[in-house]
Amino acid sequence: MLLYTRRNIYQGRKQLGVAETKIYPINTGWLEADLGTYIFWKGPAGKKYWNPVYCHYVDTGEHKILIDTGLCDEQRATLYHHKCEKRGCLEVHDHLEQKLGVSCDEIDAVIFTHLHWDHVQNMKRFKNARYIAPKAEIEMAYNPLPLYYRTYECGILGIEPAYAGCVFEAVEDECEIFPGITMFHTPGHSVGHMAVTVATQAGDIVIAGDAIFVERNLEPNPAEKWRYWVPARFVNSFEGWKSVEEIDKRADYVLPCHDEAANARSPVFPYEGMPIRKRRQSIPGFQFYFGDMPANSADKISPAMSAEEAELFISSLVDPKDMAEY
Repeated sequence: MLLYTRRNIYQGRKQLGVAETKIYPINTGWLEADLGTYIFWKGPAGKKYWNPVYCHYVDTGEHKILIDTGLCDEQRATLYHHKCEKRGCLEVHDHLEQKLGVSCDEIDAVIFTHLHWDHVQNMKRFKNARYIAPKAEIEMAYNPLPLYYRTYECGILGIEPAYAGCVFEAVEDECEIFPGITMFHTPGHSVGHMAVTVATQAGDIVIAGDAIFVERNLEPNPAEKWRYWVPARFVNSFEGWKSVEEIDKRADYVLPCHDEAANARSPVFPYEGMPIRKRRQSIPGFQFYFGDMPANSADKISPAMSAEEAELFISSLVDPKDMAEY
């Protein structure tokens, strides 16, 4: 296991401007999910909907990077995990080659937000890539708590995980992996989860992994007076809430891995007219729990909503029960 610090990751490399950086969402298929036990804490339990599984191809002009690698085939996913439908979606390596004209051999690095089964499939297709993952995730994946044997496809169940035999570079602290590509801690969904900030000409786009499932997780739960309607799928709810706040502090746009609306607004990000979030905006009646903005970013806090603006905003929010398909 190789550990590195931020000062020696891209030492000696040319730094290009963020204007060249593009992000391409890749939908690798659909999984059935429960809106109450997965997508929303105190959501409508028993109500189901189909959520996509995205990974992301990032081209900086100098580096070609994947962030997560998405789903396997429909049969394997359904047999071992959740009901899966591909609905014409390709697996990541086929999508890159057939849709974007990018060869697997061109990928310089695969950065993993975490090592759950639906984020790591087909990683061995990228033979020339560095595999980069959070240190705590690597440790959990190779020695999972029994409750998470299936989540990490533990060999004790007779399943071979996608990363069997792979060598990872382990990230222990927040650091800039490549110029403009930064991993930062967002544990809660899993013990070592780290989201990825991609600096672009339109602002900082956070690829959130599963720290949130949908954009709605960043908005209030009016009935409970929560500032965020956080996901329910946490190993640690305290850390999970903190991670949602951290994303809110950092992101001008968020790409959650399971949100069709956020990822399907454009085939490439950023794009002209892309909506820019209001970072850490105070809403009357809905409190933050954790502290200040990250260093050197206090000026990015958005002005607080007025009482009138808040009333209108809250009335416009989607109720999770209305997202149910059955």
